[in-house]
Amino acid sequence: MQMNITARHDAKASSGIRERIMAKLHKNESHFDHITNIQVTIDKDGKQDIAEATLHLDTGHEIFAKAGGENMYSAIDALSSKIETQLQKAKSKWQNRKGAFREKRSPILNSEEVA
Repeated sequence: MQMNITARHDAKASSGIRERIMAKLHKNESHFDHITNIQVTIDKDGKQDIAEATLHLDTGHEIFAKAGGENMYSAIDALSSKIETQLQKAKSKWQNRKGAFREKRSPILNSEEVA
């Protein structure tokens, strides 16, 4: 998995922030292993810090999330929570697709249907 971290405007991508981003997003990758590329952008908007991420999946889909907080660490935590929710939804859709394993009906007919 490739990860790109970009800082815009007055935001600084210090080593602590980079480690926090990598730790949170690698945790999400352990739940859903179809992630091929992650683009993370951190930004400052007035007093609020903003973190946004785009995840590219090997299924061809993209997942986007954006979160803000009073500091960059809280924004990263909120972003990770949003991404985790979206990945769980994508995983359940992927597992419940038509053609996935489902319980098959028994070929034995009821006695009412035979008569």
